[in-house]
Amino acid sequence: MHILRSGTVFRAFFVFMITITVLFPIGVPAAAEEQPVPLQPLIDAAAPGDTLILEQRSYSGPAVIDKPLKILGNDGKIVNRSAQPALSLTAGQTQLDGFTVLQLHRDPLVPAIHITSPGSSLSSLSIKTYGAGIYLREADDITLDSNTIVGSQKSGSTRGNALDLLDSSNITITGNSIARLQDGVYVEGGNSFTVQDNDVSWSRYGFHFMFTKNLDLSRNRSMSNVTGAMIMSVREAEITDNRFEEQNSSVNAQGLLLYDVSASYVARNSIQGNRVGIFVQQSSDNQLLSNEISSNFIGIQMLNAEGNMLRQNLFSANVVPAQAIDSSDNAADQNYWDSAQVLDLDGSGLSDLPYIVNPFFLQITRSTPQLQLLFHSPGLPLLEQLFPVDQERGLSDASPLLKPPELPADANSPEAHKGVLPASLILLGITLISIFNFRGKAQ
Repeated sequence: MHILRSGTVFRAFFVFMITITVLFPIGVPAAAEEQPVPLQPLIDAAAPGDTLILEQRSYSGPAVIDKPLKILGNDGKIVNRSAQPALSLTAGQTQLDGFTVLQLHRDPLVPAIHITSPGSSLSSLSIKTYGAGIYLREADDITLDSNTIVGSQKSGSTRGNALDLLDSSNITITGNSIARLQDGVYVEGGNSFTVQDNDVSWSRYGFHFMFTKNLDLSRNRSMSNVTGAMIMSVREAEITDNRFEEQNSSVNAQGLLLYDVSASYVARNSIQGNRVGIFVQQSSDNQLLSNEISSNFIGIQMLNAEGNMLRQNLFSANVVPAQAIDSSDNAADQNYWDSAQVLDLDGSGLSDLPYIVNPFFLQITRSTPQLQLLFHSPGLPLLEQLFPVDQERGLSDASPLLKPPELPADANSPEAHKGVLPASLILLGITLISIFNFRGKAQ
């Protein structure tokens, strides 16, 4: 006969109750939990021009908006698990404001919101997507303001674009916050874009524009992407007062990439901590004025770029201030180069000695990439003297500034440069790794 002591009985009872609680949880049964309300019947029941207010609960997509409506959020949430967009706007003059959209289907080509009609506005939306964010397809006169779009933690091609515009014109994109998508703002075709005060991080291209004209890209911040902004086959763009920072995690990283860009104005941008600050290729007749290009591995790199103006720019604390090859007739004048040897005989504040960017290194590494190991080696200056190249195909500043030009109050602060050495070492390591990888593949 076994006698159970009181402590043993208590422990047995405690274990029994824990088991019951886990297997049969107290509360509302799963079948009785609140189910999302289908959104489509509510839209169907509304008359054109009506206002539909989403209450503080969940609604299920997908839904098609085929009439002018206002859909306003009161902490409402649209949850979509289908392979269709959560919302498709096929009628113009629709306003979406102040609610959350969860796009749970994993497909980078399926957006949370798909717009194919003109004249709508989307503001203060919170979009969390495993696919893409907002698509515009031949949709003109659209405003996208103060939206937050966050993608998946997974990187690469499994992500879609946050804002993806095709053949759409007269578009205003302001005050949006974007993270962890493929491209933050992707635009192909169309004209007349106002893109201001947006923040894009941890994506591939922060801003990506192709085959457009009349672009105003200003006061945006692009940080920790592969490329801050890629501007390709664009005319008449104004790229001003932006911050392109810390694009340095890839061997292909750059702050601002101008490819086949013409008749554009690039001014007062802060371009810091990137692998390449500005990369200009096959671009002409552009003005680069009063930009701060600092703490990059390479400040500016020019390839087949002709007829551009560089003036009053600040180049400081870059590992390599500039590289240029096959780039003639570029008017560089009155820029500040912290590595320049200067001599001012008349007290004008301008050096009588030009600052010349020698294209020798780019020329020899173009055909033999392994020679990048000579970068910053003690013998490189000697080789540059022994094998002179055509300086007219490179870049030179006729009258460098003796002192840095005036900059915005925060741009020249000590904090802006205190990470120069660590960043430079990291960027140099990335470059060396890419060289050894190239050699390994070649063998």
